[in-house]
Amino acid sequence: MLREKQKLFVLLALMGLCWFASTVLALIGGSEGNEPVTNKGWPTGSEEVANLPGRLRYLEGPPYGGGLYHFEYRCKDTADFNNALQKFGAIRVPRLTRRSFSFDGQRNWIMDDKSLVLVVHDWVKEPWPGSLNKEADKDKKSIDWTFTIWIPENFHSLYSDRKYIFVSDDPHFNQPVPPPRIDVYLGGDSPIVWKEVKVPANVRLIDTRKEALPVNVDDGGVMIGGIFDMATHQVIAGADVILVKRNEPREWKETARTKTDKRGSFVLRAIPEGYYEIHISADGYSDRNIGVFDNRKGHEYHEFDTFLIKEASCSGVVQDKEGNPIPGIKVSARDPLGIDGNGYKCVVEPSAITDQQGFFELKSLPEGFTHIRCQAPSLHQETSLLDIYKVSTKKWIQPEDIKIVMSGTGLVRGKVIGLDGKPPKQAFIAEIEPKGGSKIGSWGGSMYCGEDGSFEFKEVPPGEYVVIARPRHMSVEEALPPRPVTVTAGKTVELEIVNN
Repeated sequence: MLREKQKLFVLLALMGLCWFASTVLALIGGSEGNEPVTNKGWPTGSEEVANLPGRLRYLEGPPYGGGLYHFEYRCKDTADFNNALQKFGAIRVPRLTRRSFSFDGQRNWIMDDKSLVLVVHDWVKEPWPGSLNKEADKDKKSIDWTFTIWIPENFHSLYSDRKYIFVSDDPHFNQPVPPPRIDVYLGGDSPIVWKEVKVPANVRLIDTRKEALPVNVDDGGVMIGGIFDMATHQVIAGADVILVKRNEPREWKETARTKTDKRGSFVLRAIPEGYYEIHISADGYSDRNIGVFDNRKGHEYHEFDTFLIKEASCSGVVQDKEGNPIPGIKVSARDPLGIDGNGYKCVVEPSAITDQQGFFELKSLPEGFTHIRCQAPSLHQETSLLDIYKVSTKKWIQPEDIKIVMSGTGLVRGKVIGLDGKPPKQAFIAEIEPKGGSKIGSWGGSMYCGEDGSFEFKEVPPGEYVVIARPRHMSVEEALPPRPVTVTAGKTVELEIVNN
């Protein structure tokens, strides 16, 4: 990833995929107040909830795709909230289905009629920082409930396209679209009396309040689950379940640990308040980071079962275009998948350094599949970052002949100036993209220009590009005319862009 010291905005070559700054800016947005919004591509009936008069604002995200809408509300009383729930229950969404087969081949469909979700919390929900109207906030700082919904097309584009497995460790990866969801917060001075709330029949209730949990959490958080072998679904006894907490930006400290019993089960109790990663390890298996346990309220309950897969390795060579080996290259396994096709995030990213023959071996990988990423100053990986390599422990499966080709890069340096030749009076963003437009696997970049209008893109792969400058916070239509550039390995391209 390109990392500029001067006001880097975003790298477009993230995992070799072209994501542009203008897209990011457009998709992290929202609106204050409750001006009516039209249906953006949500399930039928969603706008009835989105436009309820108690709405304070809404936000859209995430970066690199958008489509997730988050609405925040206050309400007068329980009757007001029940009215919102009634409209919520009227949203028409496909029922979740699970297909199963009997041993004689009979196909069965199991339909889940509870296709919407209501989550109850017993704490105070603070608004997302920095944007609520001060006049509206003078009497009350918290919000009462939120409404969250996806545009399915955006969700599938981000999490269902198998070329985009750089998000494979996200719990949404390769999963159905999350159902529309309301979260209600009953802490503090909430006007909602829970015993008077009427939950529609088609709404699944998830009650996270202390009194509703199946275990006692007075002494701290509780985590319960089971660990299984992904290939056999047999239990794994003696597996380590570890909670680690971030102390520094790159430093993690173990807080709690236990082992699974002969049934593959574990229990961790009295977990201190904090935000943790969950690491699972067992002899002969690839260690796995399975996500987070958010116990920042001090009394959360988390229950899950998960899989480990046997550890394996893959090897290959790194060469230049002429077939000469390149020593000293860092080679990493990125976004590995287990044999189930889902993300398998390793506790430590498997990596290696090529020897004098350009040879590398990546160890402790999960059996399944992986991307391979090579990094070195002034070199670019010609072999596609989207290629997926099979990783197996099976003796009858021939290992792939992995060959990664790398080539030299160039530099593009420029400056935005006014007609008088002086730095522009407004801030600019500079973008670089391939001639003809971006596509999957292409390289591109975007950054804030310096106060003098300067910008610099390093380690640019050879090829034809266009450089575009536009005022910050302005639309793409207000960009200055594109400037074509040709990048050659080992060379620097210099240019000036005049702001008319």
